[in-house]
Amino acid sequence: MSLPTVELAPHRGPGFLQVVGQDRMKLALLLAAVDPLIGGVLIRGERGTAKSTLARALAAVLPPREVVVGCRFHCQPSAGDLCEQCQRRSQGGRTLPLEIAPTGLVELPLGATEDRVVGSLDLEFALNSGEVRFQPGVLAEANGQVLYVDEVNLLDHHLVDVLLDAAASGRNVVEREGVSASHPSHFILIGTMNPEEGELRPQLLDRFGLCVDVVGLRDPEQRVRVMESELGPTGSASGDESLRLQLTEARRRLPEVELPRNLVRAAARMAVDQQVVGHRADLVMVRAARALAALRPGPSGAARPAGLQDLMEVAELALVHRRTVAGSWVPTMAEGAGDQQASAPGPGGDPEPVQGGEGEQEGGGEVGEGSQSSSPGQAAEATSGRAGPMPAPPAASVELEERFEAGPLQLPHERRRRRGSGRRSRTSSQDRRGRYVSSRWQEKTTDLALDATLRAAAPHQHQRRSAAPAGDGRAIQLERQDLRQKVRQRRIGNLIVFLVDASASMDAEQRMDATRSAILALLREAYVRRDRVAMISFAGRSARVVLRPTSSVDLAERQLSRLAVGGTTPLTHGLVAALDLILAERRRDQDVLPLLVLISDGRGNISLRGDEPLREAQAAAAEIQRARIHTVVIDTSRDHLPVTQTPGGPQMAGYHFNACADLSRRLGGEYFALFDVTEQGILRPVAEALRRGA
Repeated sequence: MSLPTVELAPHRGPGFLQVVGQDRMKLALLLAAVDPLIGGVLIRGERGTAKSTLARALAAVLPPREVVVGCRFHCQPSAGDLCEQCQRRSQGGRTLPLEIAPTGLVELPLGATEDRVVGSLDLEFALNSGEVRFQPGVLAEANGQVLYVDEVNLLDHHLVDVLLDAAASGRNVVEREGVSASHPSHFILIGTMNPEEGELRPQLLDRFGLCVDVVGLRDPEQRVRVMESELGPTGSASGDESLRLQLTEARRRLPEVELPRNLVRAAARMAVDQQVVGHRADLVMVRAARALAALRPGPSGAARPAGLQDLMEVAELALVHRRTVAGSWVPTMAEGAGDQQASAPGPGGDPEPVQGGEGEQEGGGEVGEGSQSSSPGQAAEATSGRAGPMPAPPAASVELEERFEAGPLQLPHERRRRRGSGRRSRTSSQDRRGRYVSSRWQEKTTDLALDATLRAAAPHQHQRRSAAPAGDGRAIQLERQDLRQKVRQRRIGNLIVFLVDASASMDAEQRMDATRSAILALLREAYVRRDRVAMISFAGRSARVVLRPTSSVDLAERQLSRLAVGGTTPLTHGLVAALDLILAERRRDQDVLPLLVLISDGRGNISLRGDEPLREAQAAAAEIQRARIHTVVIDTSRDHLPVTQTPGGPQMAGYHFNACADLSRRLGGEYFALFDVTEQGILRPVAEALRRGA
């Protein structure tokens, strides 16, 4: 019996194979399309590097799917997983009616609520019938399709948890508001992010199977090809159809691909060498190698065993976001017995060399004279290439110790009694973000808690139905006093910004090394507290954002491995850069709790706007206080005088002037003087400030 067909919608924009460059990202997306159990793809890179373009182009070349006619969850019997309704319909050996549907792309809006993602109570059906029914959400719509999440690092953490749980299990289970539902949710998850706007938590990062780091193209000829591709005819129907057939055959071959034991052993050794946490990296490497073997068959088109070259080509995609060290072990052909290929055919059938890993992009901006901030340049809109090696450090740089043990962060015991073991406090959300925890009555209802509303109205139904006019067919009689507003809570965390004086002084290197160690110690505790840490250094004639807000130890270690030390002291530049960074974070999340930690000797000597440097620094400090940013000033000058704490702030003994103490007063913050700058010396005042609720 022939199935009814649905015409495939044409893809607008460059076809998948027509996008210039970006070979690693194309490979990762194709592997996830062949075997969705790999766990999705995370694409990290600067703006305008074809991340969205390729995600949409992939959906356009995926094979169509067979779905049950009329199913709200788009069940696919071929996947062996049906919803409860389809299971009841198929009882007694009855055949479910099927139709051919295109595989499309479902995009998750950045401001989506949990109700929209997982589904919720069908409000209209409940009010009309008085019965409870589940209203499917994005996870039901994405079943069998591509789920695309742009700026995944800006989503609330609990939403990312929900997405990754569904991607791993293939089902969405909902228990909320009197609704109990479960349905299949098999999808190809693609997440994109710009690391400059913040990192994912390490435990969420690990849940993505593959990861690609991308930057914009630097070759003028390739950039010309980008413009020709964008301005010329869009797409290639023949190329798309050829790739669609290739993916269909690869999925068919996948169960037939053998995995030699030596290959599995090589994957395990690579994971151990890179010191990855857990076993997900091993599994992903093996699955990806098998998918690559299915995508690139033998000469006769039959399935071939996965080989060492397959493993080598996918290893970087599986390890780049999980490794803790840059290991040196590389498997040999002898260890990967059975792999005889010198090169494997690419998606278009032509041989491709084994490609190496992506380079790292160093994020950050500067604040120099005459300006308050600078933004990174824009990249080409539609494509990107592989990053090159990291540039050599400048001559004035000091390479800090690469591997050292940062001491544990000793928080006061009182801190552990605060509510919750994660972020420091919970706040009521007014923007429909966060978890639904209770309900209340209020004059204007903007976020209806239907379960609480029905409970409030239930005792009055007999009386109201008796008084209702004839012909009123409503199953539930609601009145204004029954309506209940949802009370949502979301956890809020601290943003700890270290503003470090990197100018030339006798303790500059010690100051930077101790600060780096303190940052890593804080980040190693971030798994529990989920705070984020940033670092700005100022020296010469500018301030530089060395580490943007992150909770990733790996990113911090890479960004802080080499820090420039020396030059003059542009203190005002640093204060302005810190204020700009914190205000930008507040615009993203108005509930963030910032803590600014200034580590300096206070001897600013470079002007930002042409005024006397100290006066400019004092004015910048006053702006920070008006912004209600809690601050800690750590004075590293070794000639500081005793400080007397008074109601008006710290006062210096004698006639000498201490700029750090004066700035702490103008900042409305706390002042600490350190003769020897050490990791624990920095962590103690920070821990005290966090305990008091920065």
